[in-house]
Amino acid sequence: MGVAGGAGHVTRAAMTAVFVANGLAFGAWAASIPRVRAGAGLSDGALGVLLLCISLGAVAAMQVAGRYAGNGPGQIGTARACWIAGLLLAAALPGPALAAGWGWLLASGVALGLALGLLDVCMNAHAAGLERSWGRPVMSSFHAGWSVGQLLGAAGMGAAAAAGWGVASSLAAAGLAVAVCGLAALALPVVAEAAPARTGWARPSRALIILAALVSLSFAIEGGVADWSSVYLSTGLGASAAAASGSIVVYACAMVVMRLVGDGLVRRLGPARVVAGGGAVAGLGLAVVLLAPSVWIATAGFALVGIGIANVVPVLFSAAGARGAAGVSLVATAGYGTSMAGPPLIGFISDGFGLRSGLCVLLAAAVGLVVLGRRVDAARG
Repeated sequence: MGVAGGAGHVTRAAMTAVFVANGLAFGAWAASIPRVRAGAGLSDGALGVLLLCISLGAVAAMQVAGRYAGNGPGQIGTARACWIAGLLLAAALPGPALAAGWGWLLASGVALGLALGLLDVCMNAHAAGLERSWGRPVMSSFHAGWSVGQLLGAAGMGAAAAAGWGVASSLAAAGLAVAVCGLAALALPVVAEAAPARTGWARPSRALIILAALVSLSFAIEGGVADWSSVYLSTGLGASAAAASGSIVVYACAMVVMRLVGDGLVRRLGPARVVAGGGAVAGLGLAVVLLAPSVWIATAGFALVGIGIANVVPVLFSAAGARGAAGVSLVATAGYGTSMAGPPLIGFISDGFGLRSGLCVLLAAAVGLVVLGRRVDAARG
């Protein structure tokens, strides 16, 4: 069944706006980290603790979302949870910049992570429900909205800083934009839950374990590129600050473009080929980066990584959504857990053997996507 006329277009626009809200908050916060750090006088270690609190808050929220925010009996529904989470995220976004004291700073970090994690699970679960009701892939286009929001959030923070705005007022303005986009969830229809609500702990199925492993590998690549690409270009290849930062812009733009065409790729190639093929392209890009003799060739390699990895997570969240909000919760938790562990692992290896060796972890993750990606169709059930 296709999208039903005008109502379908309204629903699609509303769902895209919710993804934009999440991406906008993520991009705004990431771009504001240096100013928050400077304002609070944080050392590298103290900043690491704050970021860990955000990640822990997100993981905790994902567990709550999987149990209570689904569409089964006694649950509040993913549509309602989306707009609630959007408002919570808007309120939490300026918190770290307003915190007075170390304890309040950590508490504000947990609150920000809780809101990010809650919206992440609910929006992906609801989008998966829309896919089921429409009978066609649409998840990649929603994630394109997330990527656009991320770019807008980061660019907005840069513009606000250039205009002389303080970090707290900049994040508050971003929070207002998040609230406006998030309220689009009020236009979302109710979707049926794909699986019965879990009333207690249950051992994940083998299919969900495979999906969780694939999401972890994909998040490892995405997080590793985001955290280390500019460092590698500047320290390993002698890039200027502008050229080094350009790598992440090229990578993010490549992801946006590929996600805009991703739904068509999934229809033509199938989920398994998109994941395994995407892993192969990302692996090729990483090999180019590691062997590149110049900054520009390495930047082209990062663009290849973006092209390859762009549609992997949307496909995997779509597959997990076949098991309801609890399925999305499990794979999202696995991904965020990897996001917490992956960058420090790369740093640890780099300290002993150099950053090029550390980035080989990402190449290994791409190989894992190729090997396990062929099992996505079976994991979808």
